[in-house]
Formats: sequence, C-alpha cells, structure tokens
Amino acid sequence: MTDQRIPLSDINRIPDVRLSIRTKITVPYLILSIMLAVAAAYVITQLVTENVVERYNKQLFEAGKISSELLVGYETQLLETLRLLSNVEGVPTAILANDPGKLRSLSLGIIANDRQEAVEFLDVKGNHVLSIHHVRGGNPEDYEVTTGGQSFFSGLALVKEVLDQKSDARGDKFADLVTSESGDFLYVSGPVYDLQNELAGVILVGRSLPTLAEDIYSKTFAQISFYQLSGQMIFSSLPFSHNLTPELAAYTISHKNESSTTLDLSNQRNLTLVDIPFTEILGSWEVRGDHQIGVLGVALSKNSLVETSMVSRWRIFLLVAVTLLLVILLGFNLASAITEPLRRLVHASQKVAGGDLDIMVDPKSNDEISVLTESFNKMVASLNQSQKQLIQTYDETLEGWAKALELRDKETEGHSKRVTKLTVQLAAEMGVDGQALVNVRRGALLHDIGKMGTPDAILHKNGSLDPEEWQIIKQHPQDGYDLLKQIDYLVPALEIPLCHHEKWDGSGYPGGLKGEEIPIAARIFTVVDVFDAMTTDRPYRQAMPCEEVIQYLKDHSGIYFDPAVVDRFLRQLDLA
Repeated sequence: MTDQRIPLSDINRIPDVRLSIRTKITVPYLILSIMLAVAAAYVITQLVTENVVERYNKQLFEAGKISSELLVGYETQLLETLRLLSNVEGVPTAILANDPGKLRSLSLGIIANDRQEAVEFLDVKGNHVLSIHHVRGGNPEDYEVTTGGQSFFSGLALVKEVLDQKSDARGDKFADLVTSESGDFLYVSGPVYDLQNELAGVILVGRSLPTLAEDIYSKTFAQISFYQLSGQMIFSSLPFSHNLTPELAAYTISHKNESSTTLDLSNQRNLTLVDIPFTEILGSWEVRGDHQIGVLGVALSKNSLVETSMVSRWRIFLLVAVTLLLVILLGFNLASAITEPLRRLVHASQKVAGGDLDIMVDPKSNDEISVLTESFNKMVASLNQSQKQLIQTYDETLEGWAKALELRDKETEGHSKRVTKLTVQLAAEMGVDGQALVNVRRGALLHDIGKMGTPDAILHKNGSLDPEEWQIIKQHPQDGYDLLKQIDYLVPALEIPLCHHEKWDGSGYPGGLKGEEIPIAARIFTVVDVFDAMTTDRPYRQAMPCEEVIQYLKDHSGIYFDPAVVDRFLRQLDLA
C-alpha cells in the first residue's frame, strides 16, 4: 500500500500574516471612538447649557397646579350631575314611593351620559332606594344596580347635614371622602325636593380615587397620591405604600393658604421606588372651597432630568442616527469580512463531525483565519487518509477472520462474501443506508464468528448432534457477541452475529426473540443465509434446486422469516 501521508514539514509550515485581525478591528473602531467622543462632548455641552433642573421644577409645579385644578373640576362635574338628577321630573316621587325601577329608568341615561362612576339614592330616613355603580373596566354603558336595605351612608356627615336640611355659604350641597366596600370615593351629596318643596330624599354622586388618579395622570403624566390628614396613604398610582410623616402632613396643611402663583416647592420630598427616584410635591386637598379632607401628592420621576428641550432632542436624534448608521455600515462590513471565513470553517467542522472527511475550505484571506483554514484542510486530509487506511485494514482483518472461519467450519468457499454482498444489497433496497449499511456488511462477514469457540469434535461431527452437543452449538451467537463486544467499532455491527438464528415465531435462539423484536439487519441476513446455504453444495449434502429453496422460503414466511423481507428478497431476485 502506498504511503500518502502529508509530510510533517508541510504541516508545520505556516505562511506569514500580512494583516492581522487585531489591526482590522482596532483601526476602524479607534476612528469610531474618536467620533463618539467628539459627539458626546457636544451633547454634554448642550445639556449643561440648558437649565434642566429649573425646567424639571417648573414641570413639577405645573403638574401640581393642574392636578389641584382638575380635582376642583371633578367636584364641579359631580355637582352638575347631582343638580340634573335632583331636577328630573318624577325622581322625587320615585324616591318617596320607594320605586327603584322607575328611578333607574329616569336616571341611568344621565349617569351614563355624564360618565359618573357611582350614584346613591336615599330616602328621608337615609335608607337605600337605589345604588348605581359603573362596572370597573367595563364599557361606558356597563352599570350594576342594587336596591333597598339599610345603608351606612345614613351615618355620614355629608348625608346627615342634607337630611337636617342644613346649608352653608355655598348652599345645601356637601362633599367628603367616603370609604365603602367598593373602595374610596369622593362623594357630593344634595337634597331632592318634591312639588311641595318638602325633602324627598338625598342623592350622592361619586367618583373613586383610582379613577381620579388615572384621569389626572393621563393629563399630566404625574403620579398621584391621596393621603389622610394624618399622613396615612389612602391611594396612590405609585406601586408601593409611602406614607407621609405626621409632621410633614401637618406642615403641608398649615401652609395651604400660601400663594400658589409663585414657584414654591418647599412642600416636597424625595422618594425611591423600584430603584426609580421621584420628587413629590404636596398640597392641601380641599372640597367645597375650604373643607380640608387630606393631602394631595403629585410626583414626577427624576428621569425627566435627562430630558432635553425639543431642539436638543432633535440634535441628539440626528447625531445618534448618523452615528448608528456609520456603526451599522462599518460593523456589517467588518462582520462580513471576519465572520464569513469563520462561518465556512464552522460549516466544514460540522461536516467533519458528521463523518465527511472529503471536505475542503478555500482560504480567501491573508490573515490568521487563512492560516487556520489551511491547517484545517491539512488536518482533515490527514484524518481522511488515516481513516481510509484504518477502515481498509479493519475490513481486510474482518475478511481474514471470515475466511479462517470458513476453512475451520469446512463451509463452501466464498459463502461469507456471497451472503455479505446479498445482505448489503437487500438492506439497501429496504432503506438501510450510511453507517448502518457499513455495520450490516461487517455483521454479515462475522455472522458465525462465535463458532471459533465451538469444539472441532462437534463442529465436524458426521451425523446428528445429541441434545448436549446441540446446546453447545446454539451457544455460538452468544459466544460471537461476547467475543466482539469488547471492540468498540464493531459493537453497532453485532445485531447479525447475535440474532441471525432468531425466528419470526419466537422459536429461534439464543434469545427467543419474536417478530419485530428481532433487529431488521438480522431478519434480512437470516433469509439470505438460508437461501445461500440451501442453494450451494456442502460436504454433507448436495445443493437444492433453486425452486425448492424459494418454495421453502415462501412456506416458512411468517413462521421462521419476516414476510416483508422474504417478499423483497424474492422480488430482488426476480423470482417472486
């Protein structure tokens, strides 16, 4: 055999690197870094020249002022709905008659049109006649209605004052914060009079604090918190509880009469929630002009400190856009130049890992990757050459074993080669391919290797074997398996040596396997082996006519042999 190994001197020769990968990457990104440094200096200069803190304080102050005005506006909306309901013809009569159905038909349209969240109708004793609440998260027209029963509203100050027909400088309407089973609501209450100007009942119109906070946030982008006079938080759009200290709450209330026309941010505090810093401005929360019910907190994230003016935003946007475009273009070209040869190497490595040792990679650069590619090609070529030599040696060894076994067993010369060839052809016809087909060939060559351990007296005995001798013969598949299982590369080929005497009906040996429990390679080989053995001369008998052997296979199809294998084998021989 000619030695075609690559000389060691060629493998060790490494071409000179003309331009390193480090140089390819460092120089462009050094230039890019300078550009980014100049751009960063420009952006920072723009940010410093603008009074960001002042703008943030103005924004916070404006959010607080607008939030207070919005609360006054919400109270006015509640009053307007209350007046409409109290002046609807038939409402006093329905309350006096305790007729919730009539009351519902008269009021629901107004309530839905004004998008009010909660309305309570009470009789002159403070008992519920009708309660209408909007379904949280539902459509604008989705309301739920309850009727009758005692009501805790009768014990509230804003209800008692109406039932006692009291009034103040602003009239006979009252407002307060009410905590109910449905949550915390800002309610406005007022009387309903009949045609004789007698008190017929009380109407309360309310809106929940979550709804108020959500609406204020949508208009100011500020987080809203409502606190009791003691500083205890009632509700907040911020995610965690953050009570005021009693001292800070008292200070805020005591300064409620200070002018709000100047930028007074003395009533504020800093918060950190979920690692996000906030500044909260505090103010008095009043209804009906001067009725103090709590403290209002308006908070903005300090992240807005890094917000720039519209002009600066456009400058930053354009600068970043141009820079990113350059980075993308440069990065794309660099990535293509660097990763393409690496990608081809990776693809080739995967092919080699899958057993393809004929692959070669074309080096298209003059850097370290080119050196790596050439070394890879030489390595694969060397592996391919070594593998072919090794496989050839293995196969020649197996054929020698098979030949030696034929001589010892006194079988017809060429039996192993014939059954191996027919078995490989039939296996390929039945879909076996690749390495599995190689394993079939090796297993067929070594099918009777276990007989190496069978005594000559039994192996060459003239006449029938006694039961004890037959048991020894039946051990040769297991002996063959035990002999070869120590050889790693032959382990996948052991199905035929171990199972070629198993029968379709389970009457075979050594395992008594049945049907498809028998490996397909062994089922294929069994048919071929029986056919060759019966159609060739042996020392102890003459070859049988081919027609009789075919009939034997057909007669025992489904008994000794896999019917599908018999059918395919006979069709392959054009004898079926």
